[in-house]
Amino acid sequence: MDEAFSKEVTIRSLLKSKGYEFDKDNQWWVREWTTNQGREKVLEVAAKTDDGYWNKMMMTPDGFMFYAETIKEGID
Repeated sequence: MDEAFSKEVTIRSLLKSKGYEFDKDNQWWVREWTTNQGREKVLEVAAKTDDGYWNKMMMTPDGFMFYAETIKEGID
């Protein structure tokens, strides 16, 4: 099996195991966090970049991004 393909399958499996779902419209992986007894929501997003790295972002459901980080070694 091709090493890059194997790595991609491993990352996708990891994301699924952590509760992420693939958003086809935005082409990224997302999971939702809630606080204050469900009154506030935050989206945690993992998106693969064109250069093969991953961006991890935190944003509000209406799209306001308040945190972003590029992951160059494995994604957690």
